[in-house]
Amino acid sequence: MGKKNKKDNIILRSYPKAIFLYPLFIVTTGAWIYQWIVNEFGLVLFGLTPEVTSTWLSILWLGTLFFCFFVISIEVKLSKLCAAIFALIAIGVVLYFSPIGATVVEFITNAGNLELALPLLFYISVFSILVIILGGIIVGAHIEYVKIEQNEIWCMKGITGKSKERFPTRAMEINVERPDFLEYWLGTGRITIKIPSLNKFIQLDTVFRAGTKVRNIDTLLGPPIEFIDVSRSA
Repeated sequence: MGKKNKKDNIILRSYPKAIFLYPLFIVTTGAWIYQWIVNEFGLVLFGLTPEVTSTWLSILWLGTLFFCFFVISIEVKLSKLCAAIFALIAIGVVLYFSPIGATVVEFITNAGNLELALPLLFYISVFSILVIILGGIIVGAHIEYVKIEQNEIWCMKGITGKSKERFPTRAMEINVERPDFLEYWLGTGRITIKIPSLNKFIQLDTVFRAGTKVRNIDTLLGPPIEFIDVSRSA
């Protein structure tokens, strides 16, 4: 079996927190397509009427909106998330066996009958807004990024790429952190690059597939690189 060729360089792109709107973009796109099919063909799903399925779809969209804003706004440790889930389960059990438990259960099971269905135009409008926001974020990440070659680190800035900084990879240290469990669950991590000899510090807060990227860098540069994975720190 032939030896697998290594990549000539590794690109690291750091995104702002707004990139975590991408689950909302996916759900909005699906909701738009589904709502269009319902409006055109009166699709019946799981024996539910189009009105009920549209309402549940709207509830799903609102839940995704809440989740995305929650991820953007709050840093969640795994231990704190487990504690919060346990507390919510405990509250749910107490409510279920309390005098208002039956009312809460009835409200949840009948949520599909609420007049909450969002119109097709709403999904189209949100889709268009998210395309502009996420598109701008992606373009910006392709203008400013870090490129690591075997002997050099390039900090690229500007549309033309003329504004750049170059540093040697010798004695480089890389830290990989996943401080937020939900961000890690959505596929990102934080990468910190240190060059002690030059007192240079580069931090990339939101990098997709951060662990894989650093392993690729480790393969590219070979033994001299120091790879510290602190992702499991509480």
